[in-house]
Amino acid sequence: MMIVMRKFSFSDLATTLFLWALSFIFLVPFYITFINAFKIQKDIVTNPLGIPFARLTIKNILRNLNSRSFNLAIGYGTSLFLAVVTVFLVIIAASACAYVLSRNRRQAGFRYSYLLLLLGLMLPIQVILLPIVKILAAIKLMFTIWGLLVLYLGWYMPFAVFTFVGYIGTISPQLDESAKIDGANEVQVFFKIILPLMGPVLTSVAIYIAVWTWNDFVSPLIILSSSKFYTVTIGIYRAIGQYTQKWDDVFAILLFAIVPLLVLFLALQKQFISGLTAGALKG
Repeated sequence: MMIVMRKFSFSDLATTLFLWALSFIFLVPFYITFINAFKIQKDIVTNPLGIPFARLTIKNILRNLNSRSFNLAIGYGTSLFLAVVTVFLVIIAASACAYVLSRNRRQAGFRYSYLLLLLGLMLPIQVILLPIVKILAAIKLMFTIWGLLVLYLGWYMPFAVFTFVGYIGTISPQLDESAKIDGANEVQVFFKIILPLMGPVLTSVAIYIAVWTWNDFVSPLIILSSSKFYTVTIGIYRAIGQYTQKWDDVFAILLFAIVPLLVLFLALQKQFISGLTAGALKG
């Protein structure tokens, strides 16, 4: 049997080297955080990149599990609640909105509504944060988790709708028509036919929104500033402070914020990648 060897061109070599270099750049911060979370203060200061196997310890992790300045249960609980509820609400609202907009794209009213919604992608949240604070204060939702949920729902909708409209456009409208002939209404068509077919893109958007919500710092800092609840990022900010030099505690607390996102991505990486490419591979 003849084995055909593909030529390895210079462009392939350059691409491979570039990807290896890029991967290395992205992995170095995680390596530094992970290794130093298990090292004593002296080893971190003298050799932050080294691994002193004989002096590695889990005392940093155990000590910060019960830190007074950062209650892990409150930080994790608040961030997890915000991420899960935000993902659920945005997925349901944005997918339904995208279905209507995608199937009625030729009508002027729906087309202009879609363009107006996309304007939300162009505004940084810092620009509209002051008006949002005033609105939340007026409706008595300032300094509450519910106020932060309202902000996230409105803020992530444009991105989710934009992504879903492109994907739904690859699903044949004939499926809708066949279901309607069988007696299904619009709601049944959406929940029983369209939504199940959106699995990959739903996963991708869910991961994006979960990561953005978990990592958000400015919004919870302002909206939850007078609340007894705080997110992981705010808990880290309060625990570390401006003048902290206890690097063993700093890296241990940072590890607490990284691990959940790492586990989420590793568990859903196949669905995430397929969701990014599915729109290009369909019809």
